[in-house]
Amino acid sequence: MYKRIPKFLLLLSFSTFALIGFSFWKKSSQAQSDSAKKKAPNIVMLIADDMGYSDVGAFGGEISTPNIDALARGGMKFTNFHAGAACSPSRSMMLTGIDNHLVGLGTMAEDLTERQKGNPGYEGYLNDRVVTLPTLLKDAGYNTYMVGKWHLGHDEGHFPSDKGFTQSFSLIQGAATHFSQMGYSPGSPIATYKSNGKDAQLPANFYSTDFYTNKLIEFINQNRRDNKPFFIYGAFTSPHDPLQAPQQYIRKYMGKYDIGWDRIREQRFQRLKQLGIIPNNLQLPPRQPGVPAWDSLTPEKKRYNAKLMAIYAGMVDNLDTNIGRLIAHLKSIGEYENTIFVFMSDNGAAAHDFAAGHKEFEDWFKKEGINNSYENIGNKNSFVAYGEGWADVSATPHYGFKGRVYEGGIRVPAIFYYPKAIKAGTKTTAFASVMDFMPTFLDYAGFKHPGTNYQGRPILPMNGRSLRPLLEGKAARIYGENDAIGFELFGDGNRALFMGDWKVLRVNKPRGDNQWKLFNIAQDPRELVDLGKQYPDKLNKMISLYEQYEKDKGVVYFDDDPDKVFDRGL
Repeated sequence: MYKRIPKFLLLLSFSTFALIGFSFWKKSSQAQSDSAKKKAPNIVMLIADDMGYSDVGAFGGEISTPNIDALARGGMKFTNFHAGAACSPSRSMMLTGIDNHLVGLGTMAEDLTERQKGNPGYEGYLNDRVVTLPTLLKDAGYNTYMVGKWHLGHDEGHFPSDKGFTQSFSLIQGAATHFSQMGYSPGSPIATYKSNGKDAQLPANFYSTDFYTNKLIEFINQNRRDNKPFFIYGAFTSPHDPLQAPQQYIRKYMGKYDIGWDRIREQRFQRLKQLGIIPNNLQLPPRQPGVPAWDSLTPEKKRYNAKLMAIYAGMVDNLDTNIGRLIAHLKSIGEYENTIFVFMSDNGAAAHDFAAGHKEFEDWFKKEGINNSYENIGNKNSFVAYGEGWADVSATPHYGFKGRVYEGGIRVPAIFYYPKAIKAGTKTTAFASVMDFMPTFLDYAGFKHPGTNYQGRPILPMNGRSLRPLLEGKAARIYGENDAIGFELFGDGNRALFMGDWKVLRVNKPRGDNQWKLFNIAQDPRELVDLGKQYPDKLNKMISLYEQYEKDKGVVYFDDDPDKVFDRGL
């Protein structure tokens, strides 16, 4: 049931046609490139890091996000959009259109176990069996720009400049502080930044989101005269912890969260109903396990936690402000109307808590002079996260957090804006995922994926589908009732599969009970009512499809026993 089928057998079949295909591809590529230069739209991907489902106004949040909300009003909101459960696996699917287990990020590089290392799909970086979206868009005549978090390869040959980006400024690791080059953990105390593949230092006035936006505008201006369309992968690191923001943004939200996470979650839940994102008959579910009632906290803890959320809100507000700066620049140079915008989060809200008995962090904080007092949190020399209470608010109306395949970990807000083709103010409940980005963008660019070989080497075909018919109102959905889409991460009992409105999942302890469950997520987005006993045939059919998914994708568990408990604290 859990035996891995070697993926190299599939790859050998590709190589038979590789040399023949390369000659044809080269000729068609040039023709497509010439066409793209004349009429292709710009493509701008704007990625928030660890942002929850209901943080922005368009999805029920109270944080000020007028620029993101304007994209939603002018375009289409996806209320049933899914990503990977964590950073790099999700991003690997965004940039390839292929399941993360095939492209090299079966799990995050930092979490690879000895049992997983050396297996195809568990390289810890984007492998050679895929061709990336920026590579093909560059072939199509695009300038390709990237800023922010990479997390898809830490060594030479695996940087953004090696994967199709003509210009890039990237954080190589999965996270860092926002005001300096300090890293994210004792094991990675100094963050690595690369400018077009070369080591880069940060300026003294660095703040992550401001700096990345400046870089994007700089890249666009440098190449304006060539009249090429451009692709932007804006992989912002906000609002990923540690929570840090410019003081004016923190001050804006001081006092707003004094009423606590219970009241804020209730308010968001009601706004989600008003926006038509969740059914009107849903009742506010209980808090997630481990989250205490706000009123049970001491006055000191209430005060501290309210400020934590004020900092987080300030980070989201600042992100929106910078998105507004980028949009304003595109308007000023006449590129706005010919640009497809996509905004989304890479995964669900993160329930980290660095204060909960992590001695290695305590020692590191002491060494680095970190001051997490109430007065100082949010500043350059602080290092905090907002914890499960506020993550539960960010995940509203869903259950679960980043790292697990509950809807709270993998259903994310997504917005598409393109006034030439997408009707303003539209919303879809159709299933879609990050694997659909690449086929969608290639469709709009008028450029075909090369299939199973690229420039003489065998590659994998895309798993995702173009969303263009859905975006343009020509189809109600892209995936049918019998299309099965699986998700898995870490190889430690974290499994899910979707078919239409149905979902099966099995999550290991301590976040689950390691039992298969069946949910109708259209009616029950919080995954409260297990329908497995009521519909046993559907449950068993979907379990069987999930098991086939594992075989097809070569899922490798961290231990010989696939049910062994191993929690990474996510």
